[in-house]
Formats: sequence, structure tokens, C-alpha cells
Amino acid sequence: MTIERHSRARKIELGQKLLGRRKVYLDTRYWIILRETAAARRTDAASRKLLHFLRRGVNAGRLVCPISADLFMELTKQANTPTRRQATARLIDELSLGVTSMDPQTLLATEVHRFLSSALHGSEAVHPMQELIWTKVAYALGDMHPKLDGLPPEDELELQKRVFDHLWEMPLSDLVAGMDNGAELHCDFTELTDDTNARNQEHRNELRSYENAYDVELRGAVEVVGEIAADIITEMQARTTGSRPDPSPEQHAASVNMCRNLLYHAVKRPEYRAAMRTLHVKASIHAAMRWDKKRLFKANDWHDFGHATIALTYCDAFLTEGPLHHLVTSRGTGLEEINGCRVASSVDDALAIVRRLVADG
Repeated sequence: MTIERHSRARKIELGQKLLGRRKVYLDTRYWIILRETAAARRTDAASRKLLHFLRRGVNAGRLVCPISADLFMELTKQANTPTRRQATARLIDELSLGVTSMDPQTLLATEVHRFLSSALHGSEAVHPMQELIWTKVAYALGDMHPKLDGLPPEDELELQKRVFDHLWEMPLSDLVAGMDNGAELHCDFTELTDDTNARNQEHRNELRSYENAYDVELRGAVEVVGEIAADIITEMQARTTGSRPDPSPEQHAASVNMCRNLLYHAVKRPEYRAAMRTLHVKASIHAAMRWDKKRLFKANDWHDFGHATIALTYCDAFLTEGPLHHLVTSRGTGLEEINGCRVASSVDDALAIVRRLVADG
């Protein structure tokens, strides 16, 4: 068994254990609200009840509050003190059970791989996405395995498995406690934000409707994902034939273009949209943002959109801030319908949703 197969097996095992739990995704704002409530620095009744019902649901095996790569990176921006980052991480350990979604690129590639495999072999031949996308917090930013020159392959594999299993069990509070200010994980989105706003302003009068904005965003998204899909098809061919194809540049370009067209038309069709939901949700959020022509991108929007994407695609509830709540539930997007995810920004509404999830089991 390779280290990749070992990792996949652990993730599938974890995903299957989580099937009976409803997923409640909290953005950074809500983790801070609950941290302050747990420390009795925030004392309003709604916040105390929200924390109570989340704990009750997790302890009863009915809920889990997974995090994501974006949440992990935002956590490292908090001051590394007992009352801030360390306290937030301890609460995340308690309510998330150490669970996070895969890093965004791996998750998107997993959706593409599953979509193509289902088309070739039937949906019964592949695992449900809920069994594939969850991992442990040490791997929130992706899998990394040690490689040592000169070590026999069997010894290197044994080392990789031991390291993987050790990190698999490591709590988030231990991971982030020794990261100082976490500057190495901080992404400066300033240039990207300025460039995006400039391009949006340049083309703002070309958009005729939200649907038009969505089409533009989807076409842009599949430009990137087409490359991923073409590589996946090459890997699938290699496993089937036993030899790796060596396409010419022209053949590779044709394969990428074919994959782009395939994914674009798949996402446009409602019967296939659920299989490629991450592409759909990302395009929808960016389209809603562009269609609101008075709203400009802010640097933190990129993390916020990451929160919204994982919540709306694979979670049952999304607790977030008011502007993002408004954006993802704006008329015409239909994003709450993708996975039946309920969105709340006020603590009272969040409490009502969580109480219902706990009661329904």
C-alpha cells in the first residue's frame, strides 16, 4: 500500500464515521463569538445557548463543526496567546473533533475525478463525496509526506505511515501553539483584490444580468479546472492500460479544451451540477459579487468565499457575518439548495438552526 492509498483509506474511514453527524460550519467570526462565550467574556443568552447546543450535539454524536484551510489560515492571524489563538484552537478541537475539509485544490480535483469515474463506471462504483472530502486538521492545507534520500522504499513507506498517523491524531491546539505569528501562512490578497476590482470596473457595463455574470465566471473557472481534468484522464488511462500516455503538445491542448467544454456543459445542466458543485458555487458567489456593481472586493473576501464554498457544498448549516449571508442568499443564486445548507448571521437565527439540527438528529 502506497502512502497515498494509506491516506485515502484513513479519509474514507473518517468520512464514514461522520455520516451520521450533521455538519455545522462556523466562520472565524462565530468561532470568536463562541470562544468569548466559553470564557464568560460574552454573556448574552443566545450565545450561551448556541454554545450549549453545539456542545450537546457534538457530544451526542449528532453534530460536528469542521474547519477548512481558510479557517486554519485565519486562525494563525490571531495573537498566539492563551486567551486568543490557543483558546480558539481548543474550542475548535472540542467541536470539530479534529475534522477539516480537504484543501480546496484537492477537493476540486476529487470532485472532477469522481465525476469522470462515475461517467465511465457508474455512480455505484465510486464513494460518495461525503466519504472522501474530510481529513484531519494537520492536513488542512494538503498532504505532505517525508522523503529521505538513500532510505530503502519499504523503510521510507513505513516512516511515512508513522508520521501520517501521528499527525492524524494531533490536535489543532498543539499544531498552532508553536507557530509564532503564523506569517508564513498569511496570503496577501491586496494585489489580487486591486486587479480584480479594476477588471470588474472595466467590464461592468458588459454584464446584462446575474445569469450573464455567472456564465462569465463559470467559463473563467473551467479554464483552470480543464487542466486538472486532463491530467486526471491521463492518470486513469495509465491505470487502465498499464502504461502512461505521452501526448504531444497539440494532443494535450486538445484534451484540455475537451475537458473545459465537458465541465462547462456539465455544470450548466442541473442533473450534473451537484457532482461539480464546488465549481458552481464558486462561480455563483463571484457572479453575485460582480452583479452587485456597487460592491468592491476586499482582501478578506477571498477567505470568506472559501468559507462559503465549503459550507454551501457539503455542510448543513453555515454561521457567518451579515454581508456574506446576504450575498450567498441573494435572489437567483439558489445556493442554499445545493446541499440544503441553512445560512444564518444573527446569533438568534444561528441558535434556531442548531437547535433544529440537534432535535432532528
